[in-house]
Amino acid sequence: MKYWRTYGVILYFLVIGPCLSTIQAQSKPSNNKLLFYLDNEKEQWLKISTYAQIWARNTQNNPGSTINDRPASTTTDISIRRFRLGLSTSPWAKTTFFFQLGVNNLNYLSSRGTSVDLLDAYVEHKLSNYIAVGGGKSAWNGLSRYTSPSSSKMIAYDISFIALPTLNGTDDLIRKLSIYAKGKIDKLDYRLVLAKPLAIQNSTTINAEPVEGLASFTNKKPNVQYSSYLKYEFLDAESNASPFLSGSYLGKKRVFNLGIGYTLQPNALWSLKNNKEQFHDLKLFAADIYLDLPLKFNPEMVITAYLGYFNYDFGPGYIRQIGANNPVNGLLSTEETYSAKGNSYPVLGTGEALWGQLGYLFPTMGKENNKGRLQPYISAQYSDFDAIPSRILQYDFGMNWYLNGHLSKLSINAQNRPIYSNSVEGILKDGRKWMFVMQYQFRID
Repeated sequence: MKYWRTYGVILYFLVIGPCLSTIQAQSKPSNNKLLFYLDNEKEQWLKISTYAQIWARNTQNNPGSTINDRPASTTTDISIRRFRLGLSTSPWAKTTFFFQLGVNNLNYLSSRGTSVDLLDAYVEHKLSNYIAVGGGKSAWNGLSRYTSPSSSKMIAYDISFIALPTLNGTDDLIRKLSIYAKGKIDKLDYRLVLAKPLAIQNSTTINAEPVEGLASFTNKKPNVQYSSYLKYEFLDAESNASPFLSGSYLGKKRVFNLGIGYTLQPNALWSLKNNKEQFHDLKLFAADIYLDLPLKFNPEMVITAYLGYFNYDFGPGYIRQIGANNPVNGLLSTEETYSAKGNSYPVLGTGEALWGQLGYLFPTMGKENNKGRLQPYISAQYSDFDAIPSRILQYDFGMNWYLNGHLSKLSINAQNRPIYSNSVEGILKDGRKWMFVMQYQFRID
């Protein structure tokens, strides 16, 4: 009974309360976007945007997980998964500036007074109808559609990390210091990026020392990283004003795209062979297909689907385990368990992976008083990494309740991940664990 009381309190104060207030507010006229024109011709403008994602969660932790050195098999917590505050402006023709502050994973283990980071700060100039160039710190990336995901407009409750191969290692929450070119030529949308990777000495996720037979990112001088992503838009064109690509347009567009991309960085990783340093190029390739299509017989019903193929070469034996917004801060021992702490599992590695999503958006419930729209979805990653003998399957399924599109939505998600252990026979699969998340998101833009 104590668990139901806990979940009831969390559900009411974090989810039901905000949702009910949103439903009541929908009878009022909607506010205009926070867009301010700076001249009478409306050519110069300033726009403010913000959003936050609040999590209430129950996690079955990996074996050996600890909280402040005490064993923790299960954790229930509340956290801020993301907060963003952005400002964009066009002070004169064909030039745009964009700034964004934010913080991720503010949970009960976070340090007091957690700082808000400068995530984006870049300038862009449009040279013609076919090309614009920019530079600074930004999320303009190549490789795949969701290497620059619009994290507040995905159909699943969270982004997928298979598309973010250097997350918080040689970048900062997918942002890099870079210059880029982007544009559209008829149906072809392209982006080309040259980035200077961040030094891994300042990363908390990367081991800075080489290991015998296992590749890791080197702490030597980083070389320039090259990346590109091309997509062909068969139906409606998507905006490329921002680097971020949407998970669903909720019936406002008819989108069908094919995409292909790569990321290359010479001598990005190293390992030891017979106690001598060996360097390895970072070579990443991806291809994907995306569909977001209202049905002809009822445009309020929308099919959303995505499938991406990822072929990654980080060097020999590379594996990275990721646990988003990790609810624990320690691990008793790594001798028997291969899985990392908390909710981590092997997400990235040298090898191949498929990741897909499928969602179905229903029409508005209660047409007269607008009770929102439901969207069930499934998401899965199937990986074949060189370092782990068996195939890896991780999957999610859940439901979105759109109270006011992406501006106000509730998501409920169940994630199932594999657990691995060390043995004399190597790395063996050792069961599966669950994580349950309720997320409320609000946006103002």
